[in-house]
Amino acid sequence: MAIDFKYNNQYKEPLSSHPMDYKIYLIEAKYHLAVAERLMKGYKEYPEKRFLVGVISELAKALSKLIHAVLIKEDFVKNGADAFFKKIAPKYLEETIRINLMKIIEVAKAQRASPIEFTKGDNIILLIHGKYRFLTVDRIREFMKSTKDAILTFSTTFRQI
Repeated sequence: MAIDFKYNNQYKEPLSSHPMDYKIYLIEAKYHLAVAERLMKGYKEYPEKRFLVGVISELAKALSKLIHAVLIKEDFVKNGADAFFKKIAPKYLEETIRINLMKIIEVAKAQRASPIEFTKGDNIILLIHGKYRFLTVDRIREFMKSTKDAILTFSTTFRQI
């Protein structure tokens, strides 16, 4: 799985790889996770289901920042996200968390590329490669928990170093 986080999509500028910048990216990862959590709370209170799409987007941003922070700290920046999933994450994260993190990236990319996207009940329905795919609220909550666990794991690990 080749994932390119070479450029920050939000600002269209190269991501920094200065050794101390990992702290900034870690803080930004926590921020995007907090936004996703607030959107999930908003989803419970309001009938507008578009909150779920925002949750996916914010989780992907949080994961992107986390991956870049870890790559900087572990000195693997030039190797990209593949190095994160193949070399670094197995040392720190359980397999289910790693799988969910990869799925978040896949779902976020599919959501951006999907020509049709709508919500029905507690599901997001995407048209991906001519097939309808359903994403449930429970699955999104699982993604959020995995992202939070990964951020907490690396935050704790980096504090001890």
